[in-house]
Amino acid sequence: MPREPKPSWLRILCPPGNLAKLEAQRCEGCSRWVVSCRQGVWESWDPGIITGQNLTIAIILQRPLTRIQWIPGLRQAQLEDVSGRYGITPDGQYLSLHDCQLAPISHTPYKPLRQQRKPGKPFPTNIKLTKQEIKTFERIWNTPTSELKQAIKQ
Repeated sequence: MPREPKPSWLRILCPPGNLAKLEAQRCEGCSRWVVSCRQGVWESWDPGIITGQNLTIAIILQRPLTRIQWIPGLRQAQLEDVSGRYGITPDGQYLSLHDCQLAPISHTPYKPLRQQRKPGKPFPTNIKLTKQEIKTFERIWNTPTSELKQAIKQ
């Protein structure tokens, strides 16, 4: 049986020197590629990303899962264990625990999720200011900071 080549996207998930101690390596038992977490208890995970319908399959098969948490500032992934079906969100990305005797649930390559910015509150456009309020604002705006500090202290 020919050996499968290393998936190219594993370099994104397991870059050299990452803080989560993730390594892409071959399983010693079955020679398939796995993501090995060398932080704390060493565990091996199937590299296929589980999302959507595959997530339902993993829960039904009672496969242990870990959530991939992307850290944008470091541009690295980190793994967070989930307990059974608790802590699982439908929009998350997961890996299943590797078992040489079981087929991987997914072969989907890893792509970091884009950071969604939360929309801000809309700026109210129906503001009506009186002439007196505008004059007061302009007076305060044009007052030097040192004079404002003295006025606050009094």
